[in-house]
Amino acid sequence: MSDNLTTATDRLSRALATLEARTRDVKARAAVGDDDLFAGPTPAMDEALRAAAQQASDALDQAAIALRDAIGEES
Repeated sequence: MSDNLTTATDRLSRALATLEARTRDVKARAAVGDDDLFAGPTPAMDEALRAAAQQASDALDQAAIALRDAIGEES
């Protein structure tokens, strides 16, 4: 495997690991503090979730571009 492909694969792995960590963090913080089964996320929690999702999306997009470029160089 070329250095570029290895680098792109590593970037993708890091992006996925970051996404998994943030997902665990958001799930942990999303636990409802009382017995209200119908309580939705607070506005702050909703904003944090949206920000984490956007950051993960951006990281995965950059990793996919790098991987595409690396594969193109292999051909």
